[in-house]
Amino acid sequence: MRSDRGLDRLLTFVDAVVAIAITLLVLPLVDLLAGGRPETDLAGVFDHDAADFGAFLLSFAVIARLWWVHHRLGEQLGAYDGAFVLVNLVWLVTIVFLPFATQVVATYRVGRLVVALYIGTIAVSSACLLLLTVLIWRRPGLRREDVEGEDINLPAALIATVLLFLALVVGVAVPSVNYWALLLLFLSGPVERLIRRRAGRRLG
Repeated sequence: MRSDRGLDRLLTFVDAVVAIAITLLVLPLVDLLAGGRPETDLAGVFDHDAADFGAFLLSFAVIARLWWVHHRLGEQLGAYDGAFVLVNLVWLVTIVFLPFATQVVATYRVGRLVVALYIGTIAVSSACLLLLTVLIWRRPGLRREDVEGEDINLPAALIATVLLFLALVVGVAVPSVNYWALLLLFLSGPVERLIRRRAGRRLG
């Protein structure tokens, strides 16, 4: 029998791993000051290592966003099972890998493999969140008693994942687009609203 304490420990463990991963993002920036850089002022550091700072900010936002989606799923949980734990562990693999992928982005010039590694990691992470959403939606025993199936925002998880894999394809296939393909995620809100309006018309 899964206990409430077991669920709390699972979510606490997930939060701790995410916190460590998001902290690891800043370590390469600290190394910039300890690496004997020739720049004599702080402005020179920002100018010379702009790619490192840009990659840090982007990945901080990405991990924070992924954690927030996971946190909202956790608010709907009342229990867990083996499949839920397994998908969570796979999701955590993508989270702890992101600091490495971030450093790859900052270190190597833009190329198909680098773009595929970075956006692909995010896309797989989103796919794991989609699987977690599906598990909660399909298995009422995982939900809190006051959470119904219609409370699970499955379309949002599906749209975000599809857009990320589309961004992966576009970013790799069109080198000039590269990481800018992630801007496709801004379409998630409008697409979700469009789907809801169409669904409402059918029901009406």
